[in-house]
Amino acid sequence: MAKIPLNEAEVAKIMQVTKTITQDIYWEKNPNESWYKSEVEVKNRLRLNLKIHLNANSKYYDLYSFTLILNNAFRIAELDVNGSHKNKHTDSNDWKGETHKHKWTDRCRDGWAYTPEDIQGKSIESAFISFCRECEIDFKGKFNTLPPRQTSLLRSSNDMQ
Repeated sequence: MAKIPLNEAEVAKIMQVTKTITQDIYWEKNPNESWYKSEVEVKNRLRLNLKIHLNANSKYYDLYSFTLILNNAFRIAELDVNGSHKNKHTDSNDWKGETHKHKWTDRCRDGWAYTPEDIQGKSIESAFISFCRECEIDFKGKFNTLPPRQTSLLRSSNDMQ
């Protein structure tokens, strides 16, 4: 296995440093995709290339994730709300449509996940604020809500005649 130029100790240092997001969250969706996306820069005194990628399903707004990315390559922390994942290396924990978090480990890199106790039952905005707090990120932007979903209207039997 090739040596990855990142380890748990370095990730711990990154996570402990106070970081800041000053951008607002704006959601974008490509016409042929089923996810809204947003990406914001995470400023830090280490001058690392850190970003958070936000994803939300356009049909099911309770299915979303936030990912802290280093150098556009390393997922060092993530919150998946109502997502599916199975740990492959250290244990066989399995989430099917359940909330879980990813944490960088030397053995599993970004593939290890665990069940959080602090996220369930919150709005996407409050979950994002909680994720930022956990990652030592001071969010100073505005969290714009997801675009409204168009619901289908049921036609009455009188309309069909």
